[in-house]
Amino acid sequence: MSTMRWLVLFATLAALPGCGLRVPPIDDFSNEVSGQQFVHALLSQIKCELRGAVAQVRLAYPHQSTFLDGYGIQTTLTLTYDEKGGLAPGISWSPPSPANALFTLGAGFTLSSSASRVDTIDGYFLVSDLMKAPCSEEAIAHGAFLLQSDLKLAEWLLIAVGAQNRNVTDFRDASLAAKDSVLQHQVKFVIETDASATPSWKLTRATVNPGSDFLTLSRTRTNDLIITLGPAEPKVVTAHGRDGRRIAAIGAEPGRRAADQHLSALIRAGLEGALRNATH
Repeated sequence: MSTMRWLVLFATLAALPGCGLRVPPIDDFSNEVSGQQFVHALLSQIKCELRGAVAQVRLAYPHQSTFLDGYGIQTTLTLTYDEKGGLAPGISWSPPSPANALFTLGAGFTLSSSASRVDTIDGYFLVSDLMKAPCSEEAIAHGAFLLQSDLKLAEWLLIAVGAQNRNVTDFRDASLAAKDSVLQHQVKFVIETDASATPSWKLTRATVNPGSDFLTLSRTRTNDLIITLGPAEPKVVTAHGRDGRRIAAIGAEPGRRAADQHLSALIRAGLEGALRNATH
């Protein structure tokens, strides 16, 4: 049985720095710098996507204002990383037996671990500010998943403005109900990576790990972006100047309906993630 003990010890040490026994890194290769660069590129791309979307609406309607001019945009980027590792060695042992009998002893154990990491970044932008400075082509970070150049937000906004112009709905009505009009756009990418190793050794009277997966590793990356557009409401922001005096300025914040709708989407996304993890 000494061979089995050495095998279990080696596999356990090999799995320690791997999935499920550490805080999952953002980068697949545990490179902190590249992880920071990835997040910075995501945030830059999201802002460029917002600028590009409102610019396309302005290009489609160059001689008229739209209801979007008075809107604000809430964004929530949620990066979720789940890692799981499993170790399930086994052995089948056949001791010396009479010629007319055969006795086989099977033994094994299972060790599993999991770790999760959730990072969230919120943002708020005024459409009027985004229209002032569109991103250049050089500023767009092309790449896979959320780093692609088109998240289809412009398509959704053009559909909404077109519905307004065709009187299918009315976002510009001065009534209280119209002030609660909200647009929402969500993009989610789920990338799953699985790996397993099934080594087997056949000795004179024993077979080590005869059939089951000896080592399993999995990593799930979920990039979730929620964008909510709604009327922006004025907000008085106060701060202290260098001389200690309070300074008041007029800012903007999401309307109640837009804020509630955004919160509902965040709760729904959280429940979906919990259910997905429970079924894996």
